[in-house]
Amino acid sequence: MDAKSILKALHPWRDSHKRTAWLPKVKSGPGPAAGSRFGGLPWLPSGESHPACENCDRPLRLLLQLDLQSLPEPARQHLGRGLLQVFYCEREDCEQECDGWSPFSEAHRVQVVDAADGALAAPAGNPFPPKEISGWKQADDYPSTAEHDELGLDFEYDFDANTVRVRCPEVGLDSPPVGIHDLEAETVANASMGDKLLGWPHWIQGVEYPECPKCKARMEYVFQIDSEDNLPLMWGDMGTAHVTRCPTHREVLALGWACG
Repeated sequence: MDAKSILKALHPWRDSHKRTAWLPKVKSGPGPAAGSRFGGLPWLPSGESHPACENCDRPLRLLLQLDLQSLPEPARQHLGRGLLQVFYCEREDCEQECDGWSPFSEAHRVQVVDAADGALAAPAGNPFPPKEISGWKQADDYPSTAEHDELGLDFEYDFDANTVRVRCPEVGLDSPPVGIHDLEAETVANASMGDKLLGWPHWIQGVEYPECPKCKARMEYVFQIDSEDNLPLMWGDMGTAHVTRCPTHREVLALGWACG
């Protein structure tokens, strides 16, 4: 059994774990005040002030605002109503002082607000240039290599012999050894990089779904914000950030990032 035959045998596993991701189509400018965008100023419900960093009290920068009701139908059914907003402190010291990479850090805020009554926020801090999200492109997405083992796909490496064996009980596969460079995990399945809605998260340092502080359940991935894609922002050394939400306590949202 060669590498090509192993890949063919794994097609059913790959298909069974396929998800739909939605890639944002963007154009310069803020778009509607309560619309979807990267950067710019947020929509604020009446009586609400601009979110501030809990460490330095400076205005938080808007990274992302999503009008959940305008999302593609499958995503809309999953995420509900309101405006999902993601903020991050513009002060680099806060990132260090508050472990800005960690979910629930004081250096950022993720929330869903009601767009029924409110207005665009007054200028505050140093917002990113706005990019309206004018639409979405559907794309197939597959599990990150970091999640293969948990999903029943195991790569057993023998670095002395420079070989790898692949086991996947789901499809009845227990392969003979093949050359390490002939069959890499990424060629079987890997999550796409870049900014995207839903699909699979592209992990940098391993699987890092946060735990809901209320029920201890694993939180669900919602949106990926990559380095230098639609925002002039780099997460550490070309890292990737993920917005997650508790499947039970829908108001519990988090932002976490990692880099290589």
